[in-house]
Amino acid sequence: MTDMSALYYKDPYMKEFDARVISCTQGKKGFEIVLSDTAFYPEGGGQPADHGFLNDVKVTDVHEKNDVIIHYCEKAIEPGMPVHGVIDWERRFDLMQNHSGEHILSGIIHRTFGYDNVGFHMGDVITIDFNGPLTWEQLKECERKANEVIQKNEEIIFTYPDEEERKTLEYRSKKELSGTVRICEIPSADICACCGTHVRRTGEIGLIKALSLEKHKNGVRCEMVSGMRAVHYMEEVFDNNREISFALSAPLRETSAYLKRLLEEQSALQRKIHDMTAGLLKQRLEQKEISHVQIDILENVDKLSMRNYCNDLLAKTDNGTAAVFVKDSGRYNYLVISKDTDLRPVSKQINTALNGKGGGNSEMIQGSVSCEEGQILSCMQSLLGKEAQS
Repeated sequence: MTDMSALYYKDPYMKEFDARVISCTQGKKGFEIVLSDTAFYPEGGGQPADHGFLNDVKVTDVHEKNDVIIHYCEKAIEPGMPVHGVIDWERRFDLMQNHSGEHILSGIIHRTFGYDNVGFHMGDVITIDFNGPLTWEQLKECERKANEVIQKNEEIIFTYPDEEERKTLEYRSKKELSGTVRICEIPSADICACCGTHVRRTGEIGLIKALSLEKHKNGVRCEMVSGMRAVHYMEEVFDNNREISFALSAPLRETSAYLKRLLEEQSALQRKIHDMTAGLLKQRLEQKEISHVQIDILENVDKLSMRNYCNDLLAKTDNGTAAVFVKDSGRYNYLVISKDTDLRPVSKQINTALNGKGGGNSEMIQGSVSCEEGQILSCMQSLLGKEAQS
Protein backbone atom coordinates (compact mmCIF):
# COMPACT_ATOMS: atom_id res chain seq x y z
CA MET A 1 0.00 0.00 0.00
CA THR A 2 0.97 3.68 -0.04
CA ASP A 3 3.42 5.48 2.28
CA MET A 4 1.75 5.92 5.68
CA SER A 5 3.94 8.80 6.86
CA ALA A 6 1.90 11.51 5.06
CA LEU A 7 0.36 14.19 7.24
CA TYR A 8 -3.20 13.16 6.35
CA TYR A 9 -2.48 9.78 7.93
CA LYS A 10 -0.66 11.16 10.97
CA ASP A 11 -3.52 13.56 11.65
CA PRO A 12 -6.57 13.47 9.34
CA TYR A 13 -7.93 16.49 11.26
CA MET A 14 -5.01 18.71 10.20
CA LYS A 15 -6.54 21.64 8.35
CA GLU A 16 -3.38 23.68 7.72
CA PHE A 17 0.33 22.90 7.28
CA ASP A 18 3.61 24.36 6.06
CA ALA A 19 5.90 22.87 3.44
CA ARG A 20 8.33 23.75 0.65
CA VAL A 21 7.89 23.37 -3.09
CA ILE A 22 10.11 20.62 -4.50
CA SER A 23 9.06 20.99 -8.16
CA CYS A 24 6.53 22.77 -10.35
CA THR A 25 5.82 21.85 -13.98
CA GLN A 26 3.13 22.79 -16.48
CA GLY A 27 0.68 19.94 -17.19
CA LYS A 28 -2.60 19.32 -18.99
CA LYS A 29 -4.63 19.91 -15.81
CA GLY A 30 -2.71 22.97 -14.62
CA PHE A 31 0.55 23.30 -12.76
CA GLU A 32 1.79 20.09 -11.13
CA ILE A 33 3.37 20.88 -7.78
CA VAL A 34 5.26 18.47 -5.54
CA LEU A 35 5.80 19.43 -1.88
CA SER A 36 8.24 18.39 0.82
CA ASP A 37 5.21 17.25 2.85
CA THR A 38 1.44 17.48 2.48
CA ALA A 39 -1.87 17.13 4.28
CA PHE A 40 -3.77 16.98 0.97
CA TYR A 41 -5.25 13.53 0.46
CA PRO A 42 -4.75 12.24 -3.12
CA GLU A 43 -7.63 10.50 -4.90
CA GLY A 44 -7.53 6.79 -4.15
CA GLY A 45 -9.42 3.82 -2.78
CA GLY A 46 -12.71 5.26 -4.03
CA GLN A 47 -12.24 8.51 -2.09
CA PRO A 48 -11.97 11.81 -4.05
CA ALA A 49 -9.00 14.11 -3.55
CA ASP A 50 -8.84 17.08 -1.20
CA HIS A 51 -9.16 20.65 -2.50
CA GLY A 52 -7.86 23.84 -0.95
CA PHE A 53 -5.04 26.39 -1.28
CA LEU A 54 -1.26 26.65 -1.29
CA ASN A 55 -0.72 30.27 -0.23
CA ASP A 56 -3.23 32.02 -2.53
CA VAL A 57 -3.07 29.36 -5.26
CA LYS A 58 -6.08 27.10 -5.61
CA VAL A 59 -5.52 23.33 -5.49
CA THR A 60 -8.09 21.72 -7.79
CA ASP A 61 -7.02 18.06 -7.63
CA VAL A 62 -4.46 15.77 -6.03
CA HIS A 63 -3.09 12.44 -7.31
CA GLU A 64 -0.35 10.03 -6.39
CA LYS A 65 1.92 8.86 -9.24
CA ASN A 66 4.90 6.57 -8.69
CA ASP A 67 4.78 7.25 -4.94
CA VAL A 68 4.85 11.03 -5.53
CA ILE A 69 1.89 13.21 -4.54
CA ILE A 70 1.09 15.79 -7.22
CA HIS A 71 -1.00 18.88 -6.46
CA TYR A 72 -2.77 20.26 -9.52
CA CYS A 73 -2.88 24.04 -9.14
CA GLU A 74 -4.20 27.02 -11.07
CA LYS A 75 -0.92 28.98 -10.85
CA ALA A 76 2.77 28.16 -10.71
CA ILE A 77 4.84 28.38 -7.51
CA GLU A 78 8.63 28.56 -7.77
CA PRO A 79 10.57 25.50 -6.52
CA GLY A 80 12.15 26.19 -3.14
CA MET A 81 9.37 28.58 -2.10
CA PRO A 82 7.71 28.01 1.28
CA VAL A 83 3.94 27.44 1.14
CA HIS A 84 1.13 27.43 3.67
CA GLY A 85 -1.43 24.78 2.79
CA VAL A 86 -5.08 25.10 3.76
CA ILE A 87 -7.43 22.16 3.29
CA ASP A 88 -11.06 22.67 2.25
CA TRP A 89 -12.16 21.25 5.59
CA GLU A 90 -15.90 21.14 4.88
CA ARG A 91 -15.21 18.93 1.85
CA ARG A 92 -12.64 16.76 3.68
CA PHE A 93 -14.84 16.14 6.72
CA ASP A 94 -17.81 15.32 4.51
CA LEU A 95 -15.68 12.72 2.73
CA MET A 96 -14.45 11.34 6.06
CA GLN A 97 -18.01 10.99 7.35
CA ASN A 98 -19.16 9.26 4.17
CA HIS A 99 -16.14 6.97 3.92
CA SER A 100 -16.51 5.85 7.54
CA GLY A 101 -20.27 5.43 7.05
CA GLU A 102 -19.66 3.24 4.01
CA HIS A 103 -17.30 1.03 6.05
CA ILE A 104 -19.95 0.50 8.70
CA LEU A 105 -22.73 -0.43 6.27
CA SER A 106 -20.44 -2.60 4.09
CA GLY A 107 -19.05 -4.32 7.18
CA ILE A 108 -22.49 -5.11 8.59
CA ILE A 109 -23.70 -6.50 5.26
CA HIS A 110 -20.53 -8.60 5.03
CA ARG A 111 -20.96 -9.94 8.57
CA THR A 112 -24.69 -10.58 8.11
CA PHE A 113 -24.79 -12.08 4.61
CA GLY A 114 -21.15 -12.78 3.72
CA TYR A 115 -21.26 -10.48 0.68
CA ASP A 116 -18.22 -8.52 -0.45
CA ASN A 117 -18.11 -4.88 -1.43
CA VAL A 118 -16.86 -5.28 -5.02
CA GLY A 119 -17.32 -1.67 -6.17
CA PHE A 120 -17.22 1.66 -4.36
CA HIS A 121 -17.57 5.22 -5.62
CA MET A 122 -17.95 8.50 -3.75
CA GLY A 123 -19.83 11.07 -5.83
CA ASP A 124 -22.90 13.11 -4.93
CA VAL A 125 -24.06 9.86 -3.33
CA ILE A 126 -22.01 6.87 -2.22
CA THR A 127 -22.43 3.88 -4.54
CA ILE A 128 -21.60 0.38 -3.30
CA ASP A 129 -21.81 -2.85 -5.30
CA PHE A 130 -22.28 -6.15 -3.44
CA ASN A 131 -21.82 -9.61 -4.95
CA GLY A 132 -25.07 -11.07 -3.63
CA PRO A 133 -28.82 -10.40 -3.50
CA LEU A 134 -30.46 -8.09 -0.97
CA THR A 135 -34.03 -6.95 -0.45
CA TRP A 136 -34.95 -3.42 0.53
CA GLU A 137 -36.15 -4.68 3.91
CA GLN A 138 -32.80 -6.41 4.53
CA LEU A 139 -30.94 -3.23 3.59
CA LYS A 140 -33.14 -1.18 5.94
CA GLU A 141 -32.32 -3.57 8.80
CA CYS A 142 -28.59 -3.20 8.07
CA GLU A 143 -29.04 0.59 8.02
CA ARG A 144 -30.69 0.43 11.44
CA LYS A 145 -27.76 -1.60 12.80
CA ALA A 146 -25.31 0.86 11.23
CA ASN A 147 -26.95 3.77 13.04
CA GLU A 148 -26.79 1.83 16.28
CA VAL A 149 -23.01 1.66 15.78
CA ILE A 150 -23.03 5.45 15.40
CA GLN A 151 -24.94 5.77 18.67
CA LYS A 152 -22.29 3.69 20.44
CA ASN A 153 -19.66 6.30 19.42
CA GLU A 154 -17.03 3.61 18.96
CA GLU A 155 -13.41 4.50 18.36
CA ILE A 156 -12.18 3.74 14.84
CA ILE A 157 -8.90 1.91 15.28
CA PHE A 158 -5.98 1.79 12.81
CA THR A 159 -3.26 -0.84 12.95
CA TYR A 160 -0.40 -1.93 10.68
CA PRO A 161 -0.04 -5.71 11.11
CA ASP A 162 2.84 -7.46 9.40
CA GLU A 163 2.36 -10.29 6.92
CA GLU A 164 2.34 -13.01 9.59
CA GLU A 165 -0.17 -11.13 11.75
CA ARG A 166 -2.44 -10.58 8.77
CA LYS A 167 -2.67 -14.33 8.22
CA THR A 168 -4.60 -14.59 11.48
CA LEU A 169 -6.93 -11.66 10.74
CA GLU A 170 -10.26 -11.86 9.01
CA TYR A 171 -10.47 -8.53 7.20
CA ARG A 172 -12.11 -7.25 4.04
CA SER A 173 -9.90 -6.47 1.05
CA LYS A 174 -10.63 -6.35 -2.68
CA LYS A 175 -7.16 -7.71 -3.57
CA GLU A 176 -4.08 -9.41 -2.16
CA LEU A 177 -1.89 -6.89 -0.34
CA SER A 178 1.82 -6.74 0.42
CA GLY A 179 4.14 -4.33 2.19
CA THR A 180 2.67 -1.94 4.74
CA VAL A 181 -1.05 -2.56 5.11
CA ARG A 182 -3.32 -0.24 7.07
CA ILE A 183 -6.23 -1.97 8.79
CA CYS A 184 -9.31 0.08 9.73
CA GLU A 185 -11.38 -1.52 12.49
CA ILE A 186 -14.80 -0.50 13.77
CA PRO A 187 -15.23 -3.07 16.57
CA SER A 188 -18.92 -3.93 16.22
CA ALA A 189 -19.16 -3.43 12.46
CA ASP A 190 -16.10 -3.91 10.28
CA ILE A 191 -12.44 -4.68 9.82
CA CYS A 192 -11.03 -3.73 6.44
CA ALA A 193 -7.81 -2.74 4.69
CA CYS A 194 -8.12 0.94 3.80
CA CYS A 195 -5.94 3.87 2.72
CA GLY A 196 -8.61 6.58 3.11
CA THR A 197 -9.28 9.20 5.76
CA HIS A 198 -11.82 8.55 8.52
CA VAL A 199 -13.39 10.17 11.56
CA ARG A 200 -11.98 9.28 14.99
CA ARG A 201 -15.21 7.96 16.46
CA THR A 202 -18.41 6.68 14.88
CA GLY A 203 -20.53 9.31 16.66
CA GLU A 204 -18.98 11.98 14.42
CA ILE A 205 -20.76 10.43 11.42
CA GLY A 206 -24.14 11.42 12.85
CA LEU A 207 -26.40 9.55 10.42
CA ILE A 208 -26.29 6.85 7.76
CA LYS A 209 -29.11 6.72 5.22
CA ALA A 210 -29.63 4.14 2.46
CA LEU A 211 -31.24 5.75 -0.59
CA SER A 212 -31.77 3.05 -3.20
CA LEU A 213 -31.21 -0.58 -4.08
CA GLU A 214 -31.20 -2.19 -7.52
CA LYS A 215 -30.02 -5.39 -9.18
CA HIS A 216 -26.52 -5.08 -10.62
CA LYS A 217 -24.66 -7.85 -12.45
CA ASN A 218 -24.75 -10.86 -10.09
CA GLY A 219 -25.59 -8.81 -7.01
CA VAL A 220 -26.98 -5.44 -6.07
CA ARG A 221 -26.02 -1.76 -6.17
CA CYS A 222 -26.80 0.40 -3.15
CA GLU A 223 -26.75 4.18 -2.87
CA MET A 224 -26.25 5.82 0.51
CA VAL A 225 -25.16 9.05 2.22
CA SER A 226 -23.76 9.80 5.66
CA GLY A 227 -23.10 12.74 7.96
CA MET A 228 -24.36 16.22 7.13
CA ARG A 229 -24.92 15.08 3.56
CA ALA A 230 -27.52 12.66 4.93
CA VAL A 231 -29.04 15.41 7.10
CA HIS A 232 -29.37 17.74 4.08
CA TYR A 233 -30.90 14.91 2.05
CA MET A 234 -33.47 14.17 4.73
CA GLU A 235 -34.29 17.87 5.09
CA GLU A 236 -35.04 18.00 1.35
CA VAL A 237 -37.15 14.84 1.52
CA PHE A 238 -39.04 16.18 4.54
CA ASP A 239 -39.74 19.53 2.83
CA ASN A 240 -41.01 17.74 -0.28
CA ASN A 241 -43.21 15.45 1.80
CA ARG A 242 -44.53 18.45 3.73
CA GLU A 243 -45.61 20.13 0.49
CA ILE A 244 -47.29 16.90 -0.63
CA SER A 245 -49.10 16.63 2.71
CA PHE A 246 -50.47 20.17 2.26
CA ALA A 247 -51.55 19.43 -1.32
CA LEU A 248 -53.32 16.22 -0.28
CA SER A 249 -54.57 17.49 3.10
CA ALA A 250 -52.85 14.43 4.54
CA PRO A 251 -50.89 13.91 7.77
CA LEU A 252 -47.12 13.87 7.17
CA ARG A 253 -46.84 10.18 7.99
CA GLU A 254 -49.77 9.18 5.79
CA THR A 255 -48.97 10.88 2.46
CA SER A 256 -48.16 7.53 0.80
CA ALA A 257 -51.54 6.03 1.69
CA TYR A 258 -53.38 9.19 0.60
CA LEU A 259 -51.47 9.29 -2.70
CA LYS A 260 -52.16 5.60 -3.34
CA ARG A 261 -55.88 6.19 -2.81
CA LEU A 262 -55.76 9.23 -5.13
CA LEU A 263 -54.05 7.21 -7.86
CA GLU A 264 -56.61 4.42 -7.50
CA GLU A 265 -59.42 6.96 -7.89
CA GLN A 266 -57.67 8.46 -10.91
CA SER A 267 -57.23 5.01 -12.46
CA ALA A 268 -60.93 4.24 -11.95
CA LEU A 269 -61.86 7.57 -13.53
CA GLN A 270 -59.60 6.92 -16.51
CA ARG A 271 -61.23 3.51 -17.03
CA LYS A 272 -64.64 5.17 -16.93
CA ILE A 273 -63.55 7.81 -19.45
CA HIS A 274 -62.09 5.08 -21.67
CA ASP A 275 -65.36 3.14 -21.59
CA MET A 276 -67.39 6.26 -22.37
CA THR A 277 -65.01 7.15 -25.21
CA ALA A 278 -65.32 3.63 -26.62
CA GLY A 279 -69.10 3.98 -26.57
CA LEU A 280 -69.05 7.32 -28.39
CA LEU A 281 -66.57 6.04 -30.98
CA LYS A 282 -68.78 2.97 -31.57
CA GLN A 283 -71.74 5.26 -32.33
CA ARG A 284 -69.53 7.34 -34.62
CA LEU A 285 -68.36 4.21 -36.41
CA GLU A 286 -71.91 2.96 -36.99
CA GLN A 287 -72.71 6.15 -38.91
CA LYS A 288 -69.93 5.58 -41.45
CA GLU A 289 -70.46 3.87 -44.79
CA ILE A 290 -68.08 1.34 -46.31
CA SER A 291 -65.30 3.09 -48.25
CA HIS A 292 -61.89 1.98 -49.53
CA VAL A 293 -60.20 4.74 -47.52
CA GLN A 294 -61.48 5.99 -44.17
CA ILE A 295 -60.15 9.13 -42.44
CA ASP A 296 -61.31 10.57 -39.14
CA ILE A 297 -60.19 13.56 -37.08
CA LEU A 298 -60.92 13.50 -33.33
CA GLU A 299 -60.21 15.34 -30.08
CA ASN A 300 -59.59 14.20 -26.50
CA VAL A 301 -59.05 10.53 -27.29
CA ASP A 302 -56.36 8.47 -25.51
CA LYS A 303 -53.83 6.42 -27.48
CA LEU A 304 -55.39 3.04 -26.70
CA SER A 305 -58.84 4.22 -27.81
CA MET A 306 -57.25 5.77 -30.90
CA ARG A 307 -55.61 2.45 -31.84
CA ASN A 308 -58.79 0.43 -31.21
CA TYR A 309 -60.87 2.89 -33.23
CA CYS A 310 -58.41 2.82 -36.13
CA ASN A 311 -58.62 -0.99 -36.25
CA ASP A 312 -62.42 -0.81 -36.16
CA LEU A 313 -62.36 1.87 -38.87
CA LEU A 314 -60.24 -0.41 -41.04
CA ALA A 315 -63.10 -2.91 -40.92
CA LYS A 316 -65.26 -0.22 -42.57
CA THR A 317 -63.03 -0.44 -45.66
CA ASP A 318 -62.94 -3.11 -48.37
CA ASN A 319 -59.45 -4.21 -47.30
CA GLY A 320 -58.22 -0.65 -47.79
CA THR A 321 -56.74 2.02 -45.50
CA ALA A 322 -57.83 3.72 -42.26
CA ALA A 323 -56.30 6.91 -40.84
CA VAL A 324 -57.07 8.55 -37.51
CA PHE A 325 -55.81 11.97 -36.37
CA VAL A 326 -56.30 13.11 -32.75
CA LYS A 327 -55.75 16.71 -31.64
CA ASP A 328 -53.40 16.94 -28.65
CA SER A 329 -51.80 20.14 -27.28
CA GLY A 330 -51.78 22.02 -30.56
CA ARG A 331 -50.59 19.06 -32.64
CA TYR A 332 -52.31 16.05 -34.18
CA ASN A 333 -51.20 12.52 -33.38
CA TYR A 334 -51.81 10.18 -36.28
CA LEU A 335 -52.15 6.44 -36.87
CA VAL A 336 -52.59 4.91 -40.33
CA ILE A 337 -53.21 1.20 -41.00
CA SER A 338 -53.50 -0.35 -44.46
CA LYS A 339 -54.11 -3.76 -46.04
CA ASP A 340 -53.27 -2.80 -49.63
CA THR A 341 -50.90 0.20 -49.58
CA ASP A 342 -47.21 0.36 -48.66
CA LEU A 343 -47.31 3.10 -46.04
CA ARG A 344 -43.56 3.78 -45.75
CA PRO A 345 -43.48 6.43 -48.49
CA VAL A 346 -46.81 7.78 -47.22
CA SER A 347 -45.22 8.45 -43.81
CA LYS A 348 -42.50 10.58 -45.37
CA GLN A 349 -45.03 12.49 -47.47
CA ILE A 350 -47.29 13.19 -44.47
CA ASN A 351 -44.36 14.46 -42.40
CA THR A 352 -43.16 16.69 -45.24
CA ALA A 353 -46.58 18.10 -46.13
CA LEU A 354 -47.89 18.59 -42.59
CA ASN A 355 -44.72 19.48 -40.65
CA GLY A 356 -44.68 16.14 -38.88
CA LYS A 357 -42.45 13.43 -37.51
CA GLY A 358 -42.98 9.70 -37.24
CA GLY A 359 -42.58 6.44 -39.08
CA GLY A 360 -43.45 2.77 -39.07
CA ASN A 361 -43.58 -0.13 -41.51
CA SER A 362 -45.41 -1.02 -44.69
CA GLU A 363 -48.69 -1.82 -42.89
CA MET A 364 -48.76 0.75 -40.06
CA ILE A 365 -47.36 4.24 -39.49
CA GLN A 366 -47.75 6.67 -36.59
CA GLY A 367 -46.46 10.07 -35.50
CA SER A 368 -47.62 13.64 -35.06
CA VAL A 369 -48.10 16.69 -37.29
CA SER A 370 -48.43 20.44 -36.76
CA CYS A 371 -50.99 21.91 -39.12
CA GLU A 372 -54.59 23.08 -39.49
CA GLU A 373 -57.40 20.51 -39.50
CA GLY A 374 -58.39 21.38 -43.07
CA GLN A 375 -54.90 20.56 -44.33
CA ILE A 376 -55.13 16.98 -42.98
CA LEU A 377 -58.08 15.86 -45.14
CA SER A 378 -56.68 17.61 -48.22
CA CYS A 379 -53.29 15.95 -47.76
CA MET A 380 -54.67 12.47 -47.08
CA GLN A 381 -57.01 12.62 -50.06
CA SER A 382 -54.10 13.55 -52.32
CA LEU A 383 -52.01 10.69 -50.93
CA LEU A 384 -54.65 7.94 -50.60
CA GLY A 385 -57.25 8.91 -53.18
CA LYS A 386 -60.21 11.26 -53.60
CA GLU A 387 -62.58 8.53 -52.45
CA ALA A 388 -61.27 8.95 -48.91
CA GLN A 389 -64.16 9.61 -46.51
CA SER A 390 -64.00 11.70 -43.34
